[in-house]
Amino acid sequence: MTTPNLFKFATSELSQDAFICWLLSWADQDHQTGSDKHKALNKIATSMLALFFKKAGNSLPSRIDKIVVKRQVNNIDVLCIINDTYCVLIEDKVGSLQHSDQLLRYKQFMLNGHAQTFTEDKIIPIYLQTHDQSNYKAVLKDGFYPVTRRDLLDLFNGEQNATLQESDIYSDYLNHLQSIEEAVQSFKSRPVNEWKKRAWIGFFQYLQSYLGEGNWKYVANKSGGFMGFWAFKQVVGDVAVYLLLEQDKVCFKVSVPSSKGRSKIRNELYKLFKTEASKFDLKVTKPKRFGSGKDMTFAVLDTDIFDGKSSIDLQQVDRLMNEVQKFINHTVNQYKNRGCPR
Repeated sequence: MTTPNLFKFATSELSQDAFICWLLSWADQDHQTGSDKHKALNKIATSMLALFFKKAGNSLPSRIDKIVVKRQVNNIDVLCIINDTYCVLIEDKVGSLQHSDQLLRYKQFMLNGHAQTFTEDKIIPIYLQTHDQSNYKAVLKDGFYPVTRRDLLDLFNGEQNATLQESDIYSDYLNHLQSIEEAVQSFKSRPVNEWKKRAWIGFFQYLQSYLGEGNWKYVANKSGGFMGFWAFKQVVGDVAVYLLLEQDKVCFKVSVPSSKGRSKIRNELYKLFKTEASKFDLKVTKPKRFGSGKDMTFAVLDTDIFDGKSSIDLQQVDRLMNEVQKFINHTVNQYKNRGCPR
């Protein structure tokens, strides 16, 4: 029988902040003694801190004689000070993204704004994301180190023991993370027509890993929105041609900054892509309607790869993506050779 899970209801970042603060507090040296459960929580908390230090290219002190854990200090989600020497700075996310230079501001506050300041080599800046985001380029640029859901699952599952399961809070959190991961990985086993948002995220992450490129996000529109995946961008002058998966719809898009000549560029690309597709054993069709904005779908790939009747064949996906990439590169080169855009 499935028992109620606290984190099914406590879904906010503040709830996760509280769990992180609770778990890290167990890392204090005093908790190495006591009941077996207390010792187990001390060990997993210490291992979590060691993971944070390792991500930042540092080493956790061999003894933790003093640990101070606070929430929402100058809007910092979790602040953990170890032995009055190290500052673990945690920006906690459950699906949202960094914004407004918040990471830079938090780090600067610990350098010269907090009552106890720290040198940069003593600050461990961690960006904890337990849901998913397309990439961490901006996070790394701001000097923070990503720790993902999978990092935590690897840690927790690697140190799992029966004693830890005696803690309802800990086991509920672990089960919560596992349920998210199972939903993300469900694209491998469920028919496409049963995929929900997390399954599309899992599929797009697979594509990123296979292709070594691409970005994804949710796109809101009047039709109800979709999960989108962008890749294979090719630039001709100020015009960009790229692939966009609107979930199960495979679109060829063009971005034209200037309103002048947009329809002409769009129409030329459609005719060229339609003509060249057969060379790659592909078939493209005209979209239901041509748009006239900056970003326009000028052709749609005719494929049954997302027919939704069975689980997806990833080898077939790989082959298709390889051909589509070659097709885009080839056809955009043809476009360039014609002297387009003009």
